[in-house]
Amino acid sequence: MLKLHYAGPKPLINEHGVFFKNGKIDKYLYLPISIRILKTIDRDYITKKSHELYIKNHDSFTDEEMLETIKLHEPELEEHVEAEELAYEKHIEALIEKVKNKKYLKEIEREAWLKNIEIMKPYMLQREINKLYYIHSIKRIKELIHEHEIYEIDMDFTLKDWHVLESISGNLEQGEKSVSTTIKVETDKHGTSVVKLLINLPVPLDI
Repeated sequence: MLKLHYAGPKPLINEHGVFFKNGKIDKYLYLPISIRILKTIDRDYITKKSHELYIKNHDSFTDEEMLETIKLHEPELEEHVEAEELAYEKHIEALIEKVKNKKYLKEIEREAWLKNIEIMKPYMLQREINKLYYIHSIKRIKELIHEHEIYEIDMDFTLKDWHVLESISGNLEQGEKSVSTTIKVETDKHGTSVVKLLINLPVPLDI
C-alpha cells in the first residue's frame, strides 16, 4: 500500500525556485480527525445506536492505524488510491511538457524549472496520496451518515475540526442522495465552543 506520512504545504514551483503556500496545508493534518469520526461512528452506532455523535478530540493514531481504519471500510482502498495516484503522475508529466513549451523562457530558466519539478516530484506525490486517503475517508463518512441516519455530528471547536466538517458537508450536498446541511458553533454548559454539523435527514424513528 502507498505510504502515508506528512509532506508539507503546497509548493509553488517556477524557474526561480520552490516556494510554499502555507494557506494550502497538507491534508494529512486533517486525516486524524476524519479517522476519529469513522471510529466514533463504528463505536457509538454499533453499541448505542446513536444518530447524534459527539467526537472526542484527544485520540491520536499512527499512520498505520489510520490506513487500517480506512481499509476496514474500503477493502479495495489500495487499488483505488494507486490508480488515482497514477493519474496525478500524468498531471505532473503534463506540467513538465507545458514548461518545455514555454518559448519565452531562456534555456537556463527552462532547465531550472524542470529540475525544480524533478526535485519536488516525490513531495508532490506524497501530498496527493495524503489528499486521496483523506477524500476516501470523507466519502466513507458520507455513506455511513446515510446508512445509519446520522443527523448531527458535534466536535470541540478547532479550525481543523471545522474544515473536516466542511468537507463532509460539501460531500453530503453534492452527488447522489444529496442533502442540505448547516455548520454552526455554539457554547456548551461548560463554556466550551462546539462546532456542529446538522444534516437535514428525517429524524430516525428509533430515538
